[in-house]
Amino acid sequence: MTERSDLLDFPGADELISAGAVAPPAPEVVAAAQTAVASAARRDTAVVPLRIRTAGRRRRLLVAAAAVAAIAAGAVAYPVLDLGGTPAATASAAQFLDDMADVAADAPAARSPYWKVRMETVNQDDGSATTTTYFDRAGRIWTVDATGTVHGPGKGSKTKKWPVGKKWLTWPALDKLPTGQKALTALFPRDAESRRHQVTALLEDSPASPGLRAALFRVLADTSGVKLIGDVKDSKGRQGVAFEIRWSTVGFSTGPGKDVKYRMTDRYIVDPDTGLLLETTHKNHGKGGSSDRYTWLEVGPAERVG
Repeated sequence: MTERSDLLDFPGADELISAGAVAPPAPEVVAAAQTAVASAARRDTAVVPLRIRTAGRRRRLLVAAAAVAAIAAGAVAYPVLDLGGTPAATASAAQFLDDMADVAADAPAARSPYWKVRMETVNQDDGSATTTTYFDRAGRIWTVDATGTVHGPGKGSKTKKWPVGKKWLTWPALDKLPTGQKALTALFPRDAESRRHQVTALLEDSPASPGLRAALFRVLADTSGVKLIGDVKDSKGRQGVAFEIRWSTVGFSTGPGKDVKYRMTDRYIVDPDTGLLLETTHKNHGKGGSSDRYTWLEVGPAERVG
């Protein structure tokens, strides 16, 4: 009885027990549940120096198993509400993002003077291009062209910054942000869509500290409309786990006064072992819609430019 009580010690257990016989779940629901457990298993069997995992690890795997059981039974219907009052990420997506928060928290802090970003961009207007950019803690930007020539910041050049709420922050300012989920969430827009865009922009290429990246993943886990896709490969064949957000926006058409509502799907592929984003795609489902792809080939600290 003690072991049974321990296994059923998770939110929603009573609802699961009382659910009784229910129709089998859809294949994509099962796949999402399997991904959630696989992610937790990868995380908890990883070798982490100078850290002992005992009760915490067991509890994490019990929660993962409970999530699979609840999802399979169709009993998961209690996600928290987003600030806007809409359902937050699905249980499986929220669990995966919370797991990525733990992965991010375990990463080493960046001590180097520069940050390097090498990215491949593919869109309908410009085709395909690969860019390599460096910036320092003051926000000065260096670029490296196809020949390997470094172009340094000139007079009046732009400063590298990221949006957080109504402010644009440099690297040192990011280091001063709170790493508690509630305090950090309060700095972003209350609108779930605007908040999500700012949070993912930081996760894509910013030098956010491990604590800040962990908090960003937790903020994302509580953002509405996030759906876990599961194991995928990016355009370079790298293995990752994808999640998606579908949303709508109004844009201008070619005719005067005829704004068009676009239906968008944003997909993010994460390396589950590092918590780094591998690729981001934005697909427009409207008439004549196009897709943009941003593949993050290298994002991390650098000791020098070039």
